[in-house]
Amino acid sequence: QAREGSECRRRSYRAAAPQRQSPRADAPPSLAAMGVFVEPVGCFASPEAALRSRALLGWFSYVLHGRGVAEGLFCVRAYSPLEWLFALLLSLMAAMASVTCVCVAFIFLRRRAKRCWQISRVATARSLDAFPPVAAVIPCYLPNEQHIIEETVRWIVEEVEYLGKLDVFVVYNTPEDLPEIEDRLQELQASEAWPKDRSFRAMRVKESRSKAANLNAALKCVDQPYVVIYDADHHPDSDS
Repeated sequence: QAREGSECRRRSYRAAAPQRQSPRADAPPSLAAMGVFVEPVGCFASPEAALRSRALLGWFSYVLHGRGVAEGLFCVRAYSPLEWLFALLLSLMAAMASVTCVCVAFIFLRRRAKRCWQISRVATARSLDAFPPVAAVIPCYLPNEQHIIEETVRWIVEEVEYLGKLDVFVVYNTPEDLPEIEDRLQELQASEAWPKDRSFRAMRVKESRSKAANLNAALKCVDQPYVVIYDADHHPDSDS
């Protein structure tokens, strides 16, 4: 009786249990007839179905067909970490290239704009006759600055790009005679080779004890409407 009861229970369980279906049961008849197994998750019988199944418009997956996939199937696969790393590197390289292009373009356009602005400013000033005479005064204490004063004079006279009349004055004091440098300053004053019709004058203030006294003496001698004062070691910008 016990065996008969166990056998009855076994038969009732088999009758109640759902029957498993072959994986090919849901496959299209054409593929099933060809003996092709359709994977139930991620693989489809047509590329259109595979494309429709990709989430977020396919940004995070791709359709695999042919190699590594059963014939006639189109499988959707997510990108691997290595592929994401490669994409990240490509994005960084593209960003760096874009930043470089923007910087180069900015520098080029900035220089062109500056040049055009300078040309426009010069043209406007010329048309308005806005370059009055200017006197550049350089007060100095000659014993300390005798080795640099000639270079400063040449820089201001030859390198400053002022379109109007520019006269340079060196006013100096010295407790003792310095024949070599003083004779050199007199030679520069007598020179007529200065560009743009410019002139140079050197004047010794014998009673002076400071650069302020030198400057006061120079201001009494200039008649230009504008005066600019430079130190003995000052090399101003060409377009200043």
